[in-house]
Amino acid sequence: MNNDILHRYLFDDADVRGEIVQLENSYQEVLSAHDYPVALQHLLGELMAATSLLTATIKFTGDISVQLQGDGYQYLLQL
Repeated sequence: MNNDILHRYLFDDADVRGEIVQLENSYQEVLSAHDYPVALQHLLGELMAATSLLTATIKFTGDISVQLQGDGYQYLLQL
C-alpha cells in the first residue's frame, strides 16, 4: 500500500486553494539508503515535501534539482 499522497483542494466562492502532501513510502526509502544524522533526516523530509508542493504548483516539463550546502551538522532550509 502506497502512503504517498498529494492532494489539491479548492474552496468554491473563495479565492483559496492549496495542496497537502503526505510522504511515507518515498521518505522511508530515502532514509533507508544511508545512515543520515537525525537533523538531516528531518531536513530531507521537509525538502521532499516542499519539492512535491512546488512541482504541483508550477507547470513545466523536466526535473527539479535541489542542492544544499552546509558546514558540519548545521543545515538550513530556505524556500
